[in-house]
Amino acid sequence: MKQKLSDQRNATIYQYKLVQKVVVKSELIMSHLIIAAIFLGFQMLIYGMDGLFAWLIGFAAVQLLHLVIIVITFISVTEAAERQWVWRVNPPWIGFKPANDISLAVFRRVHRHLFWLGLCIIAVFYPWLGPSLMISLISWHIWVLMPRLMLSIAFRKQRKDGILRLQTKEAYFYHR
Repeated sequence: MKQKLSDQRNATIYQYKLVQKVVVKSELIMSHLIIAAIFLGFQMLIYGMDGLFAWLIGFAAVQLLHLVIIVITFISVTEAAERQWVWRVNPPWIGFKPANDISLAVFRRVHRHLFWLGLCIIAVFYPWLGPSLMISLISWHIWVLMPRLMLSIAFRKQRKDGILRLQTKEAYFYHR
C-alpha cells in the first residue's frame, strides 16, 4: 500500500529547478574541430612529418596528463572523488568529463586545477622537448579545455552550490 508523501517520516525529496541552459550550437562544434585541423596544417607546414607526429603524440600526452591531474585533484577535492568521470570523444566534451551530475563548485575547481597544473607541468618539460612537441602540448591542452572553460564563464553568475549536467550538445544548471 502506498502512503502519502506527507505521511512518510524519512522521505527525502530532491527538487531541482532548471536555472540556466546552455546549448552548444553545431557551428561552434565545427569551428572547434576546424581549429584542430588548422593546427595540424600549421604543424605539417612548419615541421613536416615531425609536426604530424608531434600533433598525434601531443594529443595522447595531454590526455594522459589530464588523467594524472584529475586523479591528483580527486585526492585533494573530496567531493570530486565520489563522482565518476569518463573519457569521451564526442565534441565538444573531448577528454575526461563527469559521467553524472556534478556540483558547479567542484567542476570549476577541478578544471581550474587541470588548466593551471597542466600548463605548469608542460612548462617543466620545456628544456627537453622540441618546439613542435611543445607547441603541440600547449595547443592541445588549451584546445581540450576551452569548451569547459567557456562553460564555467557562462555559469559564472550562478550560485556555486548548484548542480551541473553535461549532455552531448547541452549543459544544464540546476538549483534547489
